[in-house]
Amino acid sequence: MTMLLSRNRLFERKAPSREAKSIYIFCEGKRREKHYFDYFKELDSRINVEVYELDEKEDNSPLGLLKIAQRSMLESDDNPNPIYNFQDNDEVWIVLDTDPDKHESRKEQIEHIRNEVSKLEAWSVTESNPCFEVWLYYHFHEQFEVFESSDFCKGWKDKVNQAIPGGFDSRKHPIFVQRATVHAEKNFKSHESGHPSVGSTEVYHLSKSILPLVHDKIKDALEKNGLE
Repeated sequence: MTMLLSRNRLFERKAPSREAKSIYIFCEGKRREKHYFDYFKELDSRINVEVYELDEKEDNSPLGLLKIAQRSMLESDDNPNPIYNFQDNDEVWIVLDTDPDKHESRKEQIEHIRNEVSKLEAWSVTESNPCFEVWLYYHFHEQFEVFESSDFCKGWKDKVNQAIPGGFDSRKHPIFVQRATVHAEKNFKSHESGHPSVGSTEVYHLSKSILPLVHDKIKDALEKNGLE
């Protein structure tokens, strides 16, 4: 039995169709997030997921990330040749962490980004509190579980890695994205300020954009492996 739908060429990758939709993702994490979203790039020719690869010298703070996204996507007199060619039906997502250890220095930055992004069509922000691992957690857990940790972000990373033998594997475990979407939305809570509460993530909004394009392929793989 084939174990999950992994990125090791279980199907033939076809060239993107003319109707292909592109989703451009800019995230603070330089490895985990990119590896996760790259999974979907391999699943269907109709979806093109481009995760911006941060250079070691680039500023990956919330404001730094916004500037990178603007420079990469928006054409202007000062920026006549952006990196990406944004088309109708495309989307841009900025993926951020609340990171409570740095929250006071980040709060105004994130609020500024939300304000700027609200002015742009098809641009969105997703925030996870405290980090992206909250999203990964909901691939295997239906309910939020309170726990104590002196290093909150590390605590979540450890918790995700303990969820299954060998830790979260972005080559195959994103197949449970639909389950994660349901769990994350069900458990979502936010502060009056609009920031997600601890254990909440807005990444399910992004997954809802990706899911319609890969749903059938994932559904077939889950059924074949008896994992639905």
